[in-house]
Amino acid sequence: MAYQVLVSGEHRALEWRGELSDASQAVELVSACIGEDCARLLISHEVLPASFFQLSSRFAGEFLQKLQNYRLQTAVVIDAERDYGERFGEYLREARRGRFSRLFLSREEALDWLAAR
Repeated sequence: MAYQVLVSGEHRALEWRGELSDASQAVELVSACIGEDCARLLISHEVLPASFFQLSSRFAGEFLQKLQNYRLQTAVVIDAERDYGERFGEYLREARRGRFSRLFLSREEALDWLAAR
């Protein structure tokens, strides 16, 4: 399987480890979360395609919307050292306040948010 289930107290989160290349793959993540009884999802920048960070591709919006439709609490950890450009920076500022999905600069910060949900 391309994921690992993380358990913190009474909370379970699924950490996706398989490479993603298309927004339609969100269904695979939803299926894995349902199968593992997880309502929380952690995704690292390492498994995301470059198109996720190019807003003109619409990948990030479509992908995260599909996960939100299933009410999955989704934390995406992005590379704090990388310059994603001004437009993605604007998106990042907005996405750090989302109800169902948020972008974080560290894995620890993402896990803390998921545990508090």
